Amino acid sequence: MYATCPSRECSGSRRGRRAAAADALIAGLGPQRSRLLLASAGGELAGWLNIRRDPHPLVAHWGTLHHVQTGLAFRGTGTGAALMRQARDMAREDMGLEQLRLAVRAGMGLEDFYGHLGWKEIGRWTGALRLAPGDDRDEILMALTL
Repeated sequence: MYATCPSRECSGSRRGRRAAAADALIAGLGPQRSRLLLASAGGELAGWLNIRRDPHPLVAHWGTLHHVQTGLAFRGTGTGAALMRQARDMAREDMGLEQLRLAVRAGMGLEDFYGHLGWKEIGRWTGALRLAPGDDRDEILMALTL
C-alpha cells in the first residue's frame, strides 16, 4: 500500500522520505514524461521498450529509450524494427521530442541493427559493463534525430 505523508511533521521522517521518493517515481511514469510500448504477435508479448523524457528544461527536447527488448522467438522477424519505428513516431508526434538516445552493449551486433534504422554512434564508455570477471564490454551511446 502506498500512502503519502502530507504534514510537515513527517517530511524528515523515514516514512516521509520514502513517500517523497515514491511520489517522484510515480510522477516519472506520467504521460508527459514516459511511454511504454508493447509489441505482440499471435497473442504473445513479442517486445517492449520505454521512452522517457527528463523534465529539466535544458534536456526536455530529447528522450531516452530504456529496456529495449524482443523475445528470443521473435528476433529476426522484424518485430524489433517495427517497435523502434513506432517509438520514433510516438516520440516525435505524441511527445514532441527532437532526439532519442539509447545505450547498447558492444559485441552483440546491435550497433548495426540500430544503424540500419538511422541511429548514429555518439560515444562509448570503454569497459563500462562487466558481464563476468575478465569480460568487460563497452557501452555504446547512440542517438536518432527526429
